[in-house]
Amino acid sequence: MPIDPSVPARANVYEGNGQLSVAIPIPGAHPEHVRVSLGPAVLRVQADCKYPQESQRYHRRDWQVGSWHAEVALPRGVDPASARATLNLGVLVVMAPLSEDGGGEHEVTVE
Repeated sequence: MPIDPSVPARANVYEGNGQLSVAIPIPGAHPEHVRVSLGPAVLRVQADCKYPQESQRYHRRDWQVGSWHAEVALPRGVDPASARATLNLGVLVVMAPLSEDGGGEHEVTVE
């Protein structure tokens, strides 16, 4: 069953030390299959989530595999050009310095 793109992404959005961070769980995703685009007021994420046992007969399936995307509105302006993104243990974290100037949308490499 593919992931329903109409369901909002679960995300933690928090601020500290002059930066805004967004943490999104993406089980089964690998950095090379995740695309992050950040503007001064919105974060866009596209991922292709895979899991080695996707052909198995499940008795319970709380999370799914497949193509996935999310948009997260940011509560404050950020500097997209200075953003960083990491994917560790199935959680994508995107961090960007707070900025009133913003700038244009940038692709952020996921480490």
